[in-house]
Amino acid sequence: MPNKPISQNDNRDPGSSQERAESGWASTVRLLGKVGGIGWFVATTIALSVFAGYWLDKQFDTAPVLTILVLALGVLTAFVGMFRLLRSVREER
Repeated sequence: MPNKPISQNDNRDPGSSQERAESGWASTVRLLGKVGGIGWFVATTIALSVFAGYWLDKQFDTAPVLTILVLALGVLTAFVGMFRLLRSVREER
């Protein structure tokens, strides 16, 4: 029988507390990644809508009308997308 290092544990019970802790840690990291992605989605959507509205206002000389309209559309899009992403994260749990 070959000598194994003490730190190697090949016969862990799949239901052991260490195994559950490792799977809990991995699922927590995945969840945090998804939630962080939702934050980036909302911020990017709103920022792009502001820039698009500002650019359109410069093109048509309608400041600040199009910036406000496109911003409102961007905020609506961001929140609808955020709720859909949160719902999909919730259903996975």
